[in-house]
Amino acid sequence: MALRARVLLAGSEPPTPWQAYRAHRLLARDNPAVHLPKLALAAVELTRHHPLLLRRDLQLRLLDEALEAAAAIPADDPFRAEALARIRHEHAKRLNELRMPTG
Repeated sequence: MALRARVLLAGSEPPTPWQAYRAHRLLARDNPAVHLPKLALAAVELTRHHPLLLRRDLQLRLLDEALEAAAAIPADDPFRAEALARIRHEHAKRLNELRMPTG
């Protein structure tokens, strides 16, 4: 499965948001320094690309997972602060969009 995920991410065609989320989720187990920030951003991106297909509670759960993944970035990672800031910004922005009244 990990090989398939790596091939998917390295392929000539960009993965769909769902594929990217699943691939980074799998690969984060083996290489958290590389894939946890990407998993967090992929989770936020998935809520943005599939708002009509995903129930609101699932979107909120994905956003929570994004924050958990960001918090799990190893403390000695030199890009941790930058990644956390970006993920928190994207999380807050998307959360605001989800809670915005429509119509």
